[in-house]
Amino acid sequence: MSLSAEIRLQYPKKNEGEFRLNVKFETPLEGITAIFGPSGSGKTSLLRSLAGLEAQAKGYVRFNNEVWQTPDWFLTTSKRRVGYVFQQQNLFPHLTGRQNINFALKRRKATDAQLNPESVFKILGIDSLLDKLPDEMSGGEQQLVAIARAVLNGPKLLLMDEALSSLDQSRKLELLSFVKELNRVSSIPIMYVSHSMDEVLEIADHVMVLDSGQLITNKPLMEALDTLSSRDSLWPGFGAAIEGTLVKSDKKYNLSQIEFPGGQLWVSSPSLDIGSKVRVSILARDISIACTKQEDSSILNKIEATINNIVEHHNPSFSQIHLLASTTKFRALVTQKSVDSLKLEVGNKVWMQIKSVAISN
Repeated sequence: MSLSAEIRLQYPKKNEGEFRLNVKFETPLEGITAIFGPSGSGKTSLLRSLAGLEAQAKGYVRFNNEVWQTPDWFLTTSKRRVGYVFQQQNLFPHLTGRQNINFALKRRKATDAQLNPESVFKILGIDSLLDKLPDEMSGGEQQLVAIARAVLNGPKLLLMDEALSSLDQSRKLELLSFVKELNRVSSIPIMYVSHSMDEVLEIADHVMVLDSGQLITNKPLMEALDTLSSRDSLWPGFGAAIEGTLVKSDKKYNLSQIEFPGGQLWVSSPSLDIGSKVRVSILARDISIACTKQEDSSILNKIEATINNIVEHHNPSFSQIHLLASTTKFRALVTQKSVDSLKLEVGNKVWMQIKSVAISN
């Protein structure tokens, strides 16, 4: 399964001249693809073009063996059979949650994906919302109903345009878990627009990165992170993103150990089983450098690495230290004074002291 497209779109932007989207790609349709980039990079324009909502978009779009668009032909949005969840809740205000969802159920065809409504309600946890009007629900609850409506419309592809950006962090993480479970159970491919790297790390199997209307990378998540790590404007503060395996639990201290190419990390214990795959992220400012292993330190995570580059920072008081631990890349932000006093140079073997690790899943 794959989605391939070549899209050209341009339109005037208020007080900013003209915006141009010019992308060509083929991307797999298994799992969840995150479309990532800063505000104004063209993420929503790309999603709307795939959905057939941008009549001015030129080029072609092919979904598996179905042609959705060519320079001379255009398949309407309704015939593309996509589900679209917008950033702002767009439920019919005069209909209950159940009636909003029934509106979608009545429109799907016998040949569409026939997900069982009750199973979707269970995954999303919305049974208590079905008889409420939208103004009786919170923003997060409305988005859950909107997701159910989009999925039960029988889509071949689910498009989510920063659908959780207005929610607080705890609610957002909860809904991201629902979206992942929905993808796993339904097998409906999802394209998820976000400008939050935390969301991308939490949800994505594959990543497309846009910047100024251009496609910067289109790769599986962990491969794409190499591109992101080299572009400070796309991921400010990047230290490392690691995919490892949970190998040990310490119940006394509520800690778990993750093993990855280059070493081990202790993390605050997630509710995962031994052998589980885990993604973690580290900020550059949370990595300090020592020339020897510091045994008398409260910092648990110490990893030996080799400096492979020292880069000037936009703040002249600091330098970016790029390091390798086996094949895993790290980036530390340290003061220039520390660089000089420790005599840090490319090729030096040093010890990274990692103060904080965030679990992404």
